[in-house]
Amino acid sequence: MSFEPKAILQGNADKRALEENPTVGFTASGAATENPTADIGKDVTRMAGPGGAFAFKMMQDPQYAQNIAGWNSLFRQSVPGAEFYQVQNQTEVG
Repeated sequence: MSFEPKAILQGNADKRALEENPTVGFTASGAATENPTADIGKDVTRMAGPGGAFAFKMMQDPQYAQNIAGWNSLFRQSVPGAEFYQVQNQTEVG
């Protein structure tokens, strides 16, 4: 089996050109923008996690917590909710 050196060099050049100029606007990790992990947890408007605005509002506002509990009750009665809680109960450690 023999290969032409010109074809190999051209293939390598094409490969480098494609690697350097992706056709989509994403980073190598797949993220649309780079956001360093050092910034995680510093945003006071973030709505997730135990220290987030959502959890804080649930702790401070009983009416808001009651609304969420009502939504959660309806979710438990739905097919996706029942499946979710079934898996959650199966994977619980205790």
